[in-house]
Amino acid sequence: MNEQNLENALITAPVQAQERIAVLDIIRGVALLGILLVHMPAWFGTPAMYLDALGINLWTNVWDTTVQSFLGIFALGKFYTMFAFLFGLGFVIFFERAKARATKPKLLFFKRLSILLIIGLLHGFFIWHGDVLVLYALFGFLLPVFFNRKPKTLIIWGIVFLSIFLLIVAAALTMQLMPEAMQNEMIGSIKSGLANSFYAYREGNFAAIMAQRSTDVLMMYSNLIPIFFMYFPLFLLGVYVAQKGIFQNIEANLPFIKKAWLWGLLIGLPMSIIAYWASYHADHIIFNVFTLLQFAAGIFGNTGLSIFYMASIVLLFQSTKWILRLKPFGYVGRMALSNYLLQSIIGTMIFYSYGLGLYGQIAPALGFVLAILIFIIQIIISKWWLSRYQFGPMEWVWRSLTYGKRFQNSKV
Repeated sequence: MNEQNLENALITAPVQAQERIAVLDIIRGVALLGILLVHMPAWFGTPAMYLDALGINLWTNVWDTTVQSFLGIFALGKFYTMFAFLFGLGFVIFFERAKARATKPKLLFFKRLSILLIIGLLHGFFIWHGDVLVLYALFGFLLPVFFNRKPKTLIIWGIVFLSIFLLIVAAALTMQLMPEAMQNEMIGSIKSGLANSFYAYREGNFAAIMAQRSTDVLMMYSNLIPIFFMYFPLFLLGVYVAQKGIFQNIEANLPFIKKAWLWGLLIGLPMSIIAYWASYHADHIIFNVFTLLQFAAGIFGNTGLSIFYMASIVLLFQSTKWILRLKPFGYVGRMALSNYLLQSIIGTMIFYSYGLGLYGQIAPALGFVLAILIFIIQIIISKWWLSRYQFGPMEWVWRSLTYGKRFQNSKV
């Protein structure tokens, strides 16, 4: 294919402001707030994955434990679930628009995912190890297989994938049969990771931070298979909702949305409470039955409350007063990729040694307040930026690279 034909195959234009579904931007903004609340300070400011594995809680103050409990029940896992759903939904919307505008829509789709994969790798290895963009990009490559499936088929496949995930967790219970020496070696390795993280991020030089971040991000990516079976069903749920056209015609689907709101709450809240309770008895190194219970209840709790949150936003969005109240979240949501990366930059600058060096020193209650303040700043920045430009900076880069041409971003 020559250069002109390639351009004809890819060329169209990115989604314009008037084509966007406003309520989806608001949901994205709310999801980013929830993610920031969970990350700040636990994941930005402490080696959370090592602490959780060892069952260590650094904070015992009543305010801190209250915030931890609140986030553990109402936020932890809920907003990444929401983000995965939104990615699945967004990929379908992008692909459908690409089919209408491009002669090679799959080529355009895969190119877009490849660029997201590169952005995620840069984010994970050079900014913060907790990146999810790589996972979402890799999972996205499988989505076209399901784009033309019937809605019922999508639900069946989602159940199959979740069942496989639970079987993987159940199979991990056999780790209890490992020789004691091997178990002690695993525990020793995690304790070493904990000590190395505190040193590298709090007082190490940039090379030490890079080395530890590389170790941590590879540890995150090493769980790719179980994470796939846990999160890909949420992508399929996004495909399901897109096929049903629920967000394209909200008014006609209000009865369905109200049922989703009710069942999301009735299932999500008790399951989230059970999952949180089980987490205090679970062993995340040598798995036990409470670990299985935590993951099983967590799947239903995270998905249920995530649906409840999204349905609540959609229902509130039917009121003019609430449209105005929710509008600030839309500014952040329209620049979701830029704001996600910005949160990592701000978080690491606060906690890492090349910034303020406060790693391990900010408790959950203070971190909660700090997250709210940072998000307010993001609203202000996003509103200012979107008054001057059509897209966020990273959204513009992503689109320009996807379509192979430099689009004008300035509104002037």
